[in-house]
Amino acid sequence: MNAAARAGITLLGVVASFVTMYALCAWAGAQPQPAIGAAILAIALGRREGDTPSLPRIAAGAVRLVVIALAAAGVGLLLHAFPIAGAAAFVVALALSVWLRNFGPRWRALGTVIALPLIALLVLPAGPAHARGGPPVDVALVIAAGLVAYAFATTASLLRRDRTPGDAPAEVARGERQPRPGVPVPTRMALQLATALAAAFAVGFAFFPGHVGWAVLTTYIVCAGARGRGDAFYKAVLRLGGAIGGTAAALLVTNVWAPSGVAEAIVVFAVLYLGLWLRDRNYAYWAGAMTLIFALLSRTSGPLTADVFAVRLEAILAGAVCGVAAAWFVMPIRTEAVIRRYLADALLAFDEVIAHAHLGDAEHPRRVAHFERRLAELDRIAPPVRWHRRVFRRGDDHPAAWIDAAGALRPHARAVEAAAKRGAIRRAIGVSRRAIATHGAPDAPPERVAIGDALASLHANLGDG
Repeated sequence: MNAAARAGITLLGVVASFVTMYALCAWAGAQPQPAIGAAILAIALGRREGDTPSLPRIAAGAVRLVVIALAAAGVGLLLHAFPIAGAAAFVVALALSVWLRNFGPRWRALGTVIALPLIALLVLPAGPAHARGGPPVDVALVIAAGLVAYAFATTASLLRRDRTPGDAPAEVARGERQPRPGVPVPTRMALQLATALAAAFAVGFAFFPGHVGWAVLTTYIVCAGARGRGDAFYKAVLRLGGAIGGTAAALLVTNVWAPSGVAEAIVVFAVLYLGLWLRDRNYAYWAGAMTLIFALLSRTSGPLTADVFAVRLEAILAGAVCGVAAAWFVMPIRTEAVIRRYLADALLAFDEVIAHAHLGDAEHPRRVAHFERRLAELDRIAPPVRWHRRVFRRGDDHPAAWIDAAGALRPHARAVEAAAKRGAIRRAIGVSRRAIATHGAPDAPPERVAIGDALASLHANLGDG
């Protein structure tokens, strides 16, 4: 399924969530905040992929989301009434959502569910929906928003699924990694995120009291899932570039056309579709689309003028600086170390393919699929290092070149024929893995082979040289 079709299916889930909740809010005589919240949750949930869930898992996921959505609503009210206490609760909850990644795929998924309603708070102002019937109905609408978003996002995920037989989810593959010595990476990321969010709240309260959410949201985007220092900086650049484009578009749209009602909804969903479609090409498209949408949704807090435009960009820049500073100085994770880890995993999976290819058993497609998942993980962390190579230097032993060399192994995984060369190929894989393990190590042997040279030798054994 191509990116345009996948984006369309995700958009249908978002629109269905919004329309369903909007109708419920109208029936209850409530403000449309729950409908907007359901749409935001559906957008975030729409990025999930996984196995076809069983009914018990679906039910358990819905219950978790409802409980967490209610808790997040409480945090939102706390932010509104007691900003400092609310900010502290917000920071702790989001740091916890990242720290839970230490305990495997299911806890990672729970962490994601914890984060989603809290991020929605940064876009959707906290407050009661003022439904007929008072607070109990407001609470019921919050619960309904969580359930509706979860139901439509899960349905969209099932419709988007395009898997080959025997292909297991990527989360399982990640969970197979053995723990390494030292402070676990999720713990480091949680500490970085807590520090960055605390700084963003402090800066926002001090300098951008009306735009705190923009600074905090940017910090979360830059820092929450950053795979190393380079990734954080790269995301900050894309976020800032997308925000400039999105806010400029919002300034133009709201002052030249000023859509409202149905026209505004059409604009929002059209921009959302473009953002979903182009996100995998470059994150700046997604950042720009979401900035434009959030600007349109937040017009109730005042008109979008050039002065507001400037202040929001300043808040976004401040949030980006907070995120990058935390990634670089709070228990930093070197980008090259991340690449070597993922590259070693990919070579191990390739070795499994080569070692068993001659058997012709039913497990071969599964091993190939596992190897290709490892390559997909490398592809996800590749953009910052490729950008670094273009801007600063080029070389055969640059990390971007390692990723390219690993990607060039893909056709060999599906067409391994030469049994006589299998031993030589596996020895070349072993040399490459040792080169990765000893790269930069103080006790590296004097005969250490450079990673680029080792990968070139591997390709030569495969018939590429």
